[in-house]
Amino acid sequence: MVRPSPTWCGVSCSKNSVCEGALLNPATARCAALVALWVQVAALIAYGIYQAFGSSGADLLLNSLDVILATISLGLWTLLLGDFLRGAPPEQSRLGTPDARLRIFRAVYPWLIALRAAMWLLTSLALLGGAGDTANPVAVLALFLVWGGGIVGGLAVYTISAALFAAPGDGSGRARLLTWLNISAALSVAMTVMNVWPPTGFVPAPALTDQLIWAGLGVLDVLATLLALRAVQVAPQREGAEQVKQET
Repeated sequence: MVRPSPTWCGVSCSKNSVCEGALLNPATARCAALVALWVQVAALIAYGIYQAFGSSGADLLLNSLDVILATISLGLWTLLLGDFLRGAPPEQSRLGTPDARLRIFRAVYPWLIALRAAMWLLTSLALLGGAGDTANPVAVLALFLVWGGGIVGGLAVYTISAALFAAPGDGSGRARLLTWLNISAALSVAMTVMNVWPPTGFVPAPALTDQLIWAGLGVLDVLATLLALRAVQVAPQREGAEQVKQET
């Protein structure tokens, strides 16, 4: 059976080719990253709906708030990343007002990070108060280090991106973003393992359905992060790009 030649975002592969090195092509890498990120946005929405039917009270409120903030932040970041990878200049009004999407992104993501940091801190205090004392302390410590590291990684990626998207020609900003995307991908792998197999005695053993959901979300997060990393790596450097001043 002869397969038709596939075309992926403008990059054609012959029927006798496997498109070796396709992700070295900026257009292909950009398209792959954006598709993965939008799938992740959709998965977050689906997960939020699923969680809403399985929780109530404070858990429902906190989970819903986290999903809403995470979805908005990731959606805006994906839009802005797409412009950055295409080499499109930051959208500015005639008065020099920063891109509305960038302003909303800068206003929303700190709340997401603050919420997650607060949950991390409250859970840490509960542990110090004796909660989860039957769990393996080494495993719990590893969980909290990875969880906290993931929060810091998210803050770093979003903060660096907010500056870089306004000044795409900043080579040092691009290098910092690559570093933190790499770190975030590694932390996401570790966090996925911790979510699927949490320390015994720390939380009730998750049902198989929850394990599959966490595994799927984790794999998608790692994949999207790595594809974004590759897309930024191969995106053409904008030499002499205008540095746009943003409102503080």
